[in-house]
Amino acid sequence: MARIYSWAGKNGTYWYLDYAVDGRRIRKRVGKSKKLAQLALADVQVKLERKELGFQSKDKNLADFFVEYLDYSKTNKSRGSYVRNEIVLRTFKGFAQVERLRGITPQLIESYKKFRSEGGTKASTINTELNTIKAALNRAIALGYLARNPCREVKKLKSPRKQVRFLSKEEARKLVDAGNGRMGPIIETLLYTGLRRDELTHLTWADVDLQRRIVAVQAKDGWHPKDYEVRHIPMAPRLHELLKSLPRKDNPWVFSTSNDGPHLGHILSRDFRKLLKLCGIKGASLHTLRHTFASHLVMNGTDVYTVQKLLGHSSIKTTEIYAHLAPDFLKSAVERLKF
Repeated sequence: MARIYSWAGKNGTYWYLDYAVDGRRIRKRVGKSKKLAQLALADVQVKLERKELGFQSKDKNLADFFVEYLDYSKTNKSRGSYVRNEIVLRTFKGFAQVERLRGITPQLIESYKKFRSEGGTKASTINTELNTIKAALNRAIALGYLARNPCREVKKLKSPRKQVRFLSKEEARKLVDAGNGRMGPIIETLLYTGLRRDELTHLTWADVDLQRRIVAVQAKDGWHPKDYEVRHIPMAPRLHELLKSLPRKDNPWVFSTSNDGPHLGHILSRDFRKLLKLCGIKGASLHTLRHTFASHLVMNGTDVYTVQKLLGHSSIKTTEIYAHLAPDFLKSAVERLKF
């Protein structure tokens, strides 16, 4: 709704326009003429009706914007996030068949949801894709190409939360014992820190403070942790003993195949799969060690907020997948309640 109103000041009475666009309130001084203010009001009302008012400074070719966004993603996000962004945006662009950014509407995104769902894509995967598209369009708003994100009108698909797979203490011990030389220390480090694979392969001796007994996860040349967050993980006695015993050999990397940098990523996953098969452990992956770290912390009575900080989750909702593992802890908390 738009209106005009007058305001008396030291220099006389002035007329103002008052209206809202995309949830944002706008006030503009027109001048001292009421008739001119009425004409301006009529013009604004017509433009509001036609949806011609907005805050975008210019529209943008969709293909050009996606190229621009992927450049931004490559610079500001992890390698994995960049690759996912590239695949999702390429798939969405192929479906959308629109030339300009303004052609992306809530109805188009709903159609994309239906298209992916009917193609057999899991609801959780579709929701991840919607997050990617939404993030890209938020960037378009920040750059002035769009006034409003059409994803705001689109609801996520309901997706059942999966049970987290974590290792029992017996399974973890079996893997450590089977790992022997190189894999054993790596598995133990992951079990005692909850590091992501990339964080482990980029761990340097400069990140390991044996005196203060802290492992730091922090950015370095050519790499940064997820969300750029620096975090510090206290060393358990066994981890301190393990890291202290590892040979350095003038190599800056704690775990590496050469002095040139971390090259262990895919080798680790491959060798870990071999170990799982050797030990007869099913339904697990290298990332399961991170789940194991968090799950056993919660089962030992650690609160979810502390686990969030140790894992480096930006949202507590992500960490809440472990909350069901603490029934006794929750029960004792309720039992202490008195009125």
